[in-house]
Amino acid sequence: MRQTLFLIPKELFGLPLAGFGWLLIVWCVVSAVLLAILARKQGWNKDTASYLPMIIIVAVVIAFGLPMFVAQHNGIPIRGYGVMLLAAVVAGVSFAAHRAQKMGLHPDAIYSLAFWMFIPGILGARVFFVIEYWNEYFYIPGDWKATFFNAINFTEGGLVVYGSLIGAMIGFAAFCYRHRLPALALADLIAPSLVLGLCLGRIGCLLNGCCYGGVCEYPWAIPFPQGSPPYERQLETGEFFGVRLTQNPRGEIAIGLIRPDSPAAGQLLTAGDVIVEINGEQPTAGANSRGEVVPPLVTAQRLVLQASHEGILRLRKADGTIVRILLPKAPAWSVPVHPTQIYASINALLLFIVAALYYPVRRHDGEVIALTLGIYSITRYLLELIRTDELSFAGTGLTISQNVSLAIFGLALVVLIYLRRSPPHTVWPLKSSEPAISGKAARK
Repeated sequence: MRQTLFLIPKELFGLPLAGFGWLLIVWCVVSAVLLAILARKQGWNKDTASYLPMIIIVAVVIAFGLPMFVAQHNGIPIRGYGVMLLAAVVAGVSFAAHRAQKMGLHPDAIYSLAFWMFIPGILGARVFFVIEYWNEYFYIPGDWKATFFNAINFTEGGLVVYGSLIGAMIGFAAFCYRHRLPALALADLIAPSLVLGLCLGRIGCLLNGCCYGGVCEYPWAIPFPQGSPPYERQLETGEFFGVRLTQNPRGEIAIGLIRPDSPAAGQLLTAGDVIVEINGEQPTAGANSRGEVVPPLVTAQRLVLQASHEGILRLRKADGTIVRILLPKAPAWSVPVHPTQIYASINALLLFIVAALYYPVRRHDGEVIALTLGIYSITRYLLELIRTDELSFAGTGLTISQNVSLAIFGLALVVLIYLRRSPPHTVWPLKSSEPAISGKAARK
């Protein structure tokens, strides 16, 4: 785990306003030159004008976002997550542009498509995450400025793959409609690039410490340092004491697991014991500081977190037995967990190979993207079984990602069945001698 690769000191910018003022001027000059080149090459049309929103967004970030960010962090921290996200975009776009040229489609079409998909993809990924964890991480009562900054600060993690997919699909559909390009054929073309980007992006998750797995005893398990998301989660769940609390079918707090060679081992505890009191308080349903109703397990985790800081956990069982578990010193590292980020990265790499090899032998446009999403939905569902960073969603007993996986698998299956019953048809490679960028040229 390495959340910050290095820090660019604010002294390098001189005076904050002056430094960012020059940066804003440079960005405006570069943007003007880019627009002039595009206008000279293809005229001032809709495609050229489509770059304006991105240029304006970056200018606003430089003018207002960066000064606030530098002031808060005493410089510009270069995050491992952000670097790998950038590497994922560059690798995915470069591979798609290379393959597009082979198919007879001009690479400029891919570069334009990347812009149309990137912004909605990031927004979708962040909105999905913020909605899912609004109460836990983002909402600060009475301080909407801090709440807003928490919501937009995605460079330290907090992007959901399925949210990114939904947002990118919206941008993709808009791009194909505006440029009259065949959507299924283009989706097949970029399918390998999507999972290639995911392969690199998951390494960013490892550097950030997010998307972690449950406790693992295999040799390849990895620990995370104090302050990391897995470490904080284990403080809440009592993992450092050696007990894992759960909620039984009757809604009672019970011992789910006792880890061997831990402070809880050898105590008067067995899996299934009902716990009626934690450090003198009953873990019952109640209301938090925002007036929201929380289930007993959330209350129990709050009490265990407090006990972790105090170094002693007192449990009273339903039969009246009181068990005291001491934690003399908070460990420097978490209990080793499944490196699910690496699992996900390897899974994406294998999917990339499958999609790239299947593309030349496809018989229908849409087969590659449907196959890629169908397989990914299965593997993502299975990975969620060993991840512990998401809770059950809407009483389904499944995480939100597992629910979305089921929906995507069903959709991919329907598309594949429909295509298999249709006559073979593919748009690319083009037969024309000139590479095409527009939908009209693609249909010649």
